[in-house]
Amino acid sequence: MKSKLPYSAGKLSLILLSFALAGGALLSACSQNSDGSDASGSPSAGASASASASSEPPTPISIMTTFFGDEPPGPDNVVIKEIEKRTNTKLNITWVSSNSYNEKVNVTLASGDFPDLTLILDNFAQNVRTMAAQGAFWDLEPYIKDYPNLMEYPQEAWDNSRYQDGKIYSIPRVRGLDTGMVAVRKDWLDRLGMEPPQTTDELYEVMKAFTTGDPDGNGTADTVGLVGYISADGLNLGSFNSILNTFQGANGGWKIDGNGNLVNMTTDPSTKEALAWMRKAYEEGLIHKDFATLKNTQAREIVMAGKAGVNFEPVSGSWVMTEGVRKIDPQGDMLPLVSLTNPKGEQYVGKGIGYYGTFVIPKTVSEEKMKKILSFFDYGASPEGYELGAYGFADVHFTKDGDFYQQTEQAKKDIVSTSAFGQVFTRFNKYAYAVAPNVSTDYYERSKGIIDQISEISVSDPTNGLYSETWSKYRNEWLKKTTDLQVKIILGSVSLESWDDYAAKLAEDTNWIKSIQELNDAYKTKKGQ
Repeated sequence: MKSKLPYSAGKLSLILLSFALAGGALLSACSQNSDGSDASGSPSAGASASASASSEPPTPISIMTTFFGDEPPGPDNVVIKEIEKRTNTKLNITWVSSNSYNEKVNVTLASGDFPDLTLILDNFAQNVRTMAAQGAFWDLEPYIKDYPNLMEYPQEAWDNSRYQDGKIYSIPRVRGLDTGMVAVRKDWLDRLGMEPPQTTDELYEVMKAFTTGDPDGNGTADTVGLVGYISADGLNLGSFNSILNTFQGANGGWKIDGNGNLVNMTTDPSTKEALAWMRKAYEEGLIHKDFATLKNTQAREIVMAGKAGVNFEPVSGSWVMTEGVRKIDPQGDMLPLVSLTNPKGEQYVGKGIGYYGTFVIPKTVSEEKMKKILSFFDYGASPEGYELGAYGFADVHFTKDGDFYQQTEQAKKDIVSTSAFGQVFTRFNKYAYAVAPNVSTDYYERSKGIIDQISEISVSDPTNGLYSETWSKYRNEWLKKTTDLQVKIILGSVSLESWDDYAAKLAEDTNWIKSIQELNDAYKTKKGQ
C-alpha cells in the first residue's frame, strides 16, 4: 500500500526530496479552519501567533535565497505574511532560480553590498573564505547556544560548516547525515538462497551469482552483478568511490591515523587492493561493461530495467530504484546495505556533512539585529515554524497522516512548498534519507531502521572545512591523473602494477607532501591543537 507524499525540504525532485527534513506539530486553531485560516488559505483576523505579541516594530530582514519551480512566492504570499506576524519581522526576499544562483551570489558578494541573509551554496569557496578572513561575516558560535531549536541541529553539521580558524560564520541549511551507499536486489538474493552481503568478499560472490545464476528466473543470461558510473568531471571514481573508500576505510579517501595525523589514502596499499578487486570483477563480467561511459541516469535505468542487481544509491534512491523495478517485477526490492567490511576487518559506511548550503550574516548588521535574525531562524527550526514554512496551513495547504504530508491544490496555487520557503526554514530530520516520493510505509520503516544502524558506525570526511593553498592549486591535476589511471586499470587496458609506480612517484612529489602538511596544520588549528 502506497503512502502519501512524505515530508521533504528540498526540490520537488528526487535528490532534494531525499534530503527531506522533519515536520512537527500542527498549528493551533482559533477560527474557521484548524490552522487559523479562512477557506481561501488566508489567515483570518483571529489567527494567533506563536511568537508573543510585541510592541516593538517589525525587524526588517533582507534575504537572498534560491527556489525550485516555475516561480517564487510573492511578497503577499499567505505563508510568508504569517511568518512575518509570528516572528515580528518584515521580509524582503530576493528569490533567484537554482539555475543561476551561484553566479548571482558571486556578483552580489563582489559588490560588497549584500542582504542581511545570503544563502551560500559553497561556504568554503575561495571568495567566501577570503571575505570570512577579512571579517565580513558574524562569528555565530558565541550566540547559537542561546537558541534551543538551532542547538538541535547535530553537532556534526555545525562542525562541518566550521572554518579551519575554528569559527562558525554561517547557519547550516541542515540536511540528513546518514545516507547509505550500496543497494542490492533482495528479491534476487531470496531467489538464489543468499543472504545480504556484509563484506567486500561476500559482495563479490553476490555479484557473481547475479551475473551467472539467472536471478530473475527468465532462463536467459541477461543480468549483471553491478552497475555504476564515473564522475562526469573525471575527478573521482564516481559511484565506485563506495568500493574504494570501503577498502581504504576512509571517507573521501582521508582518515586520521593512530597518531592523530591526517592521511590521504591514495598512496596506501588499500587503494591498490580496491583496484585489484574491481579489475577482477570487470574481467569476469560482474561489472557492467560500459560503466566508464555511463551517466548516473543511465546506470539507474539499467537497474530499473531489471538488468543489474547492485548499484550505488542513498537509501532514498534505493526506493526510487525499487519503484522502477516493480513496474516489471512486482516483487522487486532494492535493499540498502548498512555497511561493508573490508579485508582488514574494518566496517565502513560514509557520513554526509549534514547540510546543503549555509546562510551568512554580514558584519554590517548590528549585533542586536543579528540576534533577531537568529531568533527568526530559531523559530524556523522549531516543529511549528518548519511546518508552516515548508507546508503552510493544515487542511488548506496540506493534510497529514503520521509522518507523511499530502500537498493540496491550494498549496500549488499559493506557491507553498519545500521548494520555496522550505529553502529558508529547515529542521533536522535523522531519517531524511528514508524519504522519497511515494515511498511505501513498510519500505520507509525499514529504511529508518537501516539509518539507525548506519548512524552508529558512519565515518565523516575529516577534511571538511580545511584549506591548503598547495592542495587547492594542484588538486584537480592530481585527481584527474589518478582517476584516469584507476579507470584504465579496472578496464584492463594497463597493468595493475602500473599503480605501484604512480603511487610511489606521487608520494615523493614535493607539492603533494607540502599539501598534506598544510592540511594537517589546518586540521590541528581547527581542532584547537
